[in-house]
Amino acid sequence: MLLSTFLNILGACIGFMSAVFFSIGAMIMTPTKIFNISATYWDSNQHWGDSIADQRADYIAGGLLLLLSFAAQLSANLVPSASQPSPLQSYGCAIAEIIAVLAFLLVCTVLLRNAIAKTTKQKVRQMQAAELAAQELAAKDRIPSP
Repeated sequence: MLLSTFLNILGACIGFMSAVFFSIGAMIMTPTKIFNISATYWDSNQHWGDSIADQRADYIAGGLLLLLSFAAQLSANLVPSASQPSPLQSYGCAIAEIIAVLAFLLVCTVLLRNAIAKTTKQKVRQMQAAELAAQELAAKDRIPSP
């Protein structure tokens, strides 16, 4: 398999993975989640914060995959068309390498996405707790002592 063909196929597959990550937010939005997010809460809405954190993580993962996809497709157009590295000599090896790269990227991307979502949720919850504590303190200061 020519290197340019290999890179084009790899870039297209990575682009597809990117589209999946960009679409996940809409695909997994259930009526229960929509209700939880849109329900009125007293001072903060943890469901809304978690949803935004998940969307942020999906967009970051999808964006990185999209950039990688474009880089692979650009590389395919820039390498000499006759270049055929030895690991890509047979189509079977080339397909196996594409599958291995995609599996590796998928695992890395899911781990990255989950790490980003987890840290973002923790930071948002800390900010919400601090805001709630500040509001409670301000409310106590407003109540006159007998």
